[in-house]
Amino acid sequence: MTLQRKKSQRLVTTTPATSVGAALESIKPLISPKLLDGLEIQKVCSNGNINPRILTLSDDLFTLFVSHHKVGKKESLADRFQYKSFKAYATVVSSVTGMTVRATHDIRVIDVADILFVQSGYIGSRKLEACKAPMDPRKIISIFHNQNRTIDFLVEDEDRNALLTAIQTIREAYHASKVKVGREQLLLRYAWYDTDWDKSGLLEQSEFTQLLNRLNIYLKQEKAIQIFKEYVAAKYPKKGGRIGSMNHHGITFKDCLDILRKIKLEQTNGGTQMSDVIFNDLFGEKDVVTAEEFLTNFLRQKQEENATIDDVKRVFSELNSMEISGASYRIGADGKGDNDSIDRMRFGEYLTSSRNDLFNPEKQKFDSLTLSRPLSEYWINSSHNTYLTGDQLKSFSSVEMYVVAMQRGCKCLELDCWDDSVGYPIVYHGYTITSKIPFQDIITCVKHYVDDNPDTLPIILSLENHCSHPFQEILADILNKTLDDRLYVPESSSPLPSPLDLVGKVVVKGKRPPENDDDDLTASEYIEEELDPYSSVEDALVDSVSAKVGESSLISNLSRDVRDKLKLRSTTNLKNPDTPPQLPKIFPELARLTLFNGVNYKGFRASTDLPITDMHSFSEAKVLKVLNRDPANASLWKEYNREHMSRIYPAGSRVDSSNYNPIVAWQMGCQLVALNFQTDDSPMTINDGRFRENGRCGYVQKPLSVLPMTETSNSDGSILLRIKVLSGSCLPKPYGESVGEVIDPYVIVRVHQAGKRGRIRSSLTKRTTSGPVDWLETTERKTSSVRDNGFCPQWNESEYFSFSVTSDVSMVEIVVMDSDAGFIDDQMCKAAIPVSCLRQGIRSVQFYDQCSSQHGPFGMARVLVDVDIKHTV
Repeated sequence: MTLQRKKSQRLVTTTPATSVGAALESIKPLISPKLLDGLEIQKVCSNGNINPRILTLSDDLFTLFVSHHKVGKKESLADRFQYKSFKAYATVVSSVTGMTVRATHDIRVIDVADILFVQSGYIGSRKLEACKAPMDPRKIISIFHNQNRTIDFLVEDEDRNALLTAIQTIREAYHASKVKVGREQLLLRYAWYDTDWDKSGLLEQSEFTQLLNRLNIYLKQEKAIQIFKEYVAAKYPKKGGRIGSMNHHGITFKDCLDILRKIKLEQTNGGTQMSDVIFNDLFGEKDVVTAEEFLTNFLRQKQEENATIDDVKRVFSELNSMEISGASYRIGADGKGDNDSIDRMRFGEYLTSSRNDLFNPEKQKFDSLTLSRPLSEYWINSSHNTYLTGDQLKSFSSVEMYVVAMQRGCKCLELDCWDDSVGYPIVYHGYTITSKIPFQDIITCVKHYVDDNPDTLPIILSLENHCSHPFQEILADILNKTLDDRLYVPESSSPLPSPLDLVGKVVVKGKRPPENDDDDLTASEYIEEELDPYSSVEDALVDSVSAKVGESSLISNLSRDVRDKLKLRSTTNLKNPDTPPQLPKIFPELARLTLFNGVNYKGFRASTDLPITDMHSFSEAKVLKVLNRDPANASLWKEYNREHMSRIYPAGSRVDSSNYNPIVAWQMGCQLVALNFQTDDSPMTINDGRFRENGRCGYVQKPLSVLPMTETSNSDGSILLRIKVLSGSCLPKPYGESVGEVIDPYVIVRVHQAGKRGRIRSSLTKRTTSGPVDWLETTERKTSSVRDNGFCPQWNESEYFSFSVTSDVSMVEIVVMDSDAGFIDDQMCKAAIPVSCLRQGIRSVQFYDQCSSQHGPFGMARVLVDVDIKHTV
């Protein structure tokens, strides 16, 4: 097949015509014909070069192509083996066949379901930062997709707005219409393009068997082929199994859904799906349930929801209008969905819908009425060393990390500012070999984010200032000129503002007087406890340097020069233990712009009387030392945090950029609990779950249990939480890959909470020990694994997992893993939910990838659980 075509031809991807496709078809008149014919762009490559490319939107608007030449009318899968998104596919084929897979042309493909966000007008990705040629920022467009990968290119002015408008329009239409389609149809639509190799719109026998693997359905090759042949022969007997005039032995999209439904029934226990088991238990052996039965037997009795019959009829109307595999449309005389009853298929769709989310949907909505209190009364989504892409010693620094963090909901960004020989301040992790980026580029990035999101709640810039006096003057000048009226300049007599007071504003955290803060006692965060008030300098150095740093393989691999610098810094205070490191005085204009002023911690009784804009920073290790030093410090810290701010940051020993669990700091009422956003681990999952509240705005009002304003507000409520894992559906492969073995899924359920006296509960032995070591209590349970089935696994555990929860700050973490005998088990998807946001009854868990997004297959993944919540005295 040739890739050359006439301009009048359009690229056809033969994507199945779901109602989502109809929605995209309806907006085609709004799309510039040039984008459908092929638009000339300049692509910024990962090697720093800029090369000419052609960007094309498919005729059905589901797919965006970037290629060397104009793409043929029907693009062949053979031309896709070199896609960066599908390199794993070529690796598998090569390993099986022993042949090298190459493509005639390198084509990059992005599905509309994979686009996370689009930015334009500035340098905000690693590829753009590495570009060797000068660029006009006004021509820049970056598309973030598939776990924050980017495709970056330059577009001429006359085409730039047309392209940006087209992508925005397509995404809005897709996301608005996909809620009207069942998840299995959406998943099959998403996977169809990967498996319809010849773009015929039909799946042939070999394509069908690959689709089963793509959807995590395991059947022996002979069995899969038999099912395919029997279906084709039965459905198309007059053509001898042949479909179409071109003698294609293939099945349509609808045929495929029929086969998948039959396979799903065969693979479930006893041939009964979990939704049918639940339906029978609630309503008996019948085909439909009325609105009254649904309200009484299900919503009120089982789910304990305060719903009305009008609520049920509205939901029924929506469900009966949906495109769901195996269910007939139930449309009333008014053209709307029937609101009197639903069948079993639509009941099953309800169970896994966002309406039935385990995370209370009301808690996920943005509520401006909760945002009028002072900033100190909120947990604020915060990042540590935001600029780093990897470890703390030798990874790259990038403006892209600020882009990703803000898109993820982060509202407190950290910048380590230093002098540079070129005459402008730079940001990097001092005394390491991490790369450096201009301070100006970060502030420009923040400016564009605020301009693109004018209703954003305040962005806090946490400046760790290592700059000399002249460079501090430049810092202030950049902040003033770049941010202009977006920059909040505090008044000396003003009280601490609320988030609503600062909508669309950027706030500076730093220093006003020339006083050392805990952040700067070490001038770096590898050696963090030299001047700790509860241990001697010598002990702290032994703990921090010998025990922690000395064992790090990262540091041992550094050059001698860098290790000498670290050694010099770790012994500075040992030589002069009574003399704190000297920092330059703060430039007056920079001090004038600073709202939050970092000061030394000398005890909460003294700190409570400080001005409300004075705040403390603590390493995670110091948090535990403060709590274990004096039992009264827990309540004193909460009292301090009622009007003042606290920032917590990871221990310096975490050179791999791992994270600490934020629960204890949140329990103490600390607002800025900073984590390494570049690391996918359990603490980041917990953080993402916490800030799903309140519309992901980045500000969550602290509960009364950590706001000691009354005598009763300190008392923590206790509940007995019981969770039974029932079934899963549409689970992805690890990292959302399109190829690989069919998964063997199992589910881990964890409850994280702050212990009263440092209780530590083992997830294996289930024993609890006491000690002044750690205030964190994590309890873990897990299901058995289901072999070779990620499409419709059923666990239906015989017993509930029971957890005693003593605080409304606690979090539930649910992770789906792939059991891999002899290897480390892979994580497939995950979610975390505040205990205060859980709902009673049979609920659906909505999952996310490692970047906290629901792109592609992650938006369809679900696990059904039965939750019982009992409040105890």
